[in-house]
Amino acid sequence: MRVITWLPVGGIERKILAVLPRLDRRKFRVRLVCLRERGPLADALEEMGVPVDLCPLRSRLSPSGLRNLARLMRRHGIDVVHAHMYRSNVPATIAARLARVPVVIAQVHNVNTWETRRQRWVDRFLCRWRTVAIAVSERVRQDVIRNLGMRPERVVVIRNGVHTALFADRSKRGAVRRALGLEPDDLAIIYHGRLTPHKNPQALLKIAREAGSQRSGVVVLVAGDGPLREDLEVEAKRQALMDRIVFLGRRDDIPELLQAADIAVLPSLKEGFSNALIEAMAAGLPVIATDVGGNAEAIEHGRSGLIVPPRDERALLGAVLQLVDDPMARETIGRRAAERARDFSLDKMVEEVESLYLRLAAEAGLV
Repeated sequence: MRVITWLPVGGIERKILAVLPRLDRRKFRVRLVCLRERGPLADALEEMGVPVDLCPLRSRLSPSGLRNLARLMRRHGIDVVHAHMYRSNVPATIAARLARVPVVIAQVHNVNTWETRRQRWVDRFLCRWRTVAIAVSERVRQDVIRNLGMRPERVVVIRNGVHTALFADRSKRGAVRRALGLEPDDLAIIYHGRLTPHKNPQALLKIAREAGSQRSGVVVLVAGDGPLREDLEVEAKRQALMDRIVFLGRRDDIPELLQAADIAVLPSLKEGFSNALIEAMAAGLPVIATDVGGNAEAIEHGRSGLIVPPRDERALLGAVLQLVDDPMARETIGRRAAERARDFSLDKMVEEVESLYLRLAAEAGLV
């Protein structure tokens, strides 16, 4: 079976890099297409045996670009098209229709991904040409059904998976903490992810200010970059918080950084199914996360983490202080979190993707 997929940017790009080389080569011949540029991870994919094509589009509805995509699909005899996110789902669906590809999959990675009514209308119209949509959590699935009017049986959930074994090692904890300048008695609270409005990183300043003033030795580690970083650093300096919050920037050593931490927080206002959440759980950290997207589908509240309402600063701070004051709870919840994270392994995600491809191919008479 010949499968073609699309390369978005950021965390989804890295997820594709992890998944595609793991698909069974005896069953699937996978190609990847970049719609704007090859992207920084295209070379790595080719080294792992996944061919990468560049088919740039001037716009999502460019007639010449859509024709070129359709020709590429026909040239390689594609059986399954699997696109990701609105900006790829739209041209992929149209080109697949032109090329008469029998199985078309559109994947949605977050709630409320449509920026305008026009985008929602276009996506809703194109659903008739899609075999199924994949949602990364049940909340995303319900959002797709509500906004696009797809029949519930045509929207399936495949949750993101992470390479849990990469995060299980705790042997470097002491060395990493020393490298970060942490004292032995410091309690480190970590956030890792993009510094964008829907991630609500402003809450990290409030945690540093309030928890740091009420409990000695509390340090907030911020691993990530984004459009809000400069403003956050300016505000942290204005509030004299630079001894309680450390901006680490974009890091490629997240498994090691998580070893240095004692608690993880995810104060997002919007999520699909957070990779960062599962990574922190796999590292054995008790996680405090807002009840958005699939967070409550991953965390069993009070057992493998704590769930608080979004935008509720008092509840968030209360949960942080609860864990700061209770080392036994941190240890117990962290251990259960690591166990729970195994339900969201990368291997399980790959198996579910393969099973879906095979089922849809069989229904289309391909196998």
